[in-house]
Amino acid sequence: MFDTTKNDRVKFNNNNNANTLFNDYPDLLSIEDMQEALGIGRSMAYRLISEEKIKHLRIGKVIKVPKIYMLDFVLSSCYPENG
Repeated sequence: MFDTTKNDRVKFNNNNNANTLFNDYPDLLSIEDMQEALGIGRSMAYRLISEEKIKHLRIGKVIKVPKIYMLDFVLSSCYPENG
């Protein structure tokens, strides 16, 4: 389905449906987009960011989450490393 490389990037095969998971969202998600996509509240969204569970970018004071990092988070939550 997907390959995780050592630098934690997710590579999707062309035939994989996972790359359409957040198809209705922009490539750079706002905190509000992230809340809607994951069905979580504002404080949980900021907790995931502050605990670095979801990788993100800071552009000035604005936090943006690239869609690929959302996919990485969701897929890694489905398949924890500790089994």
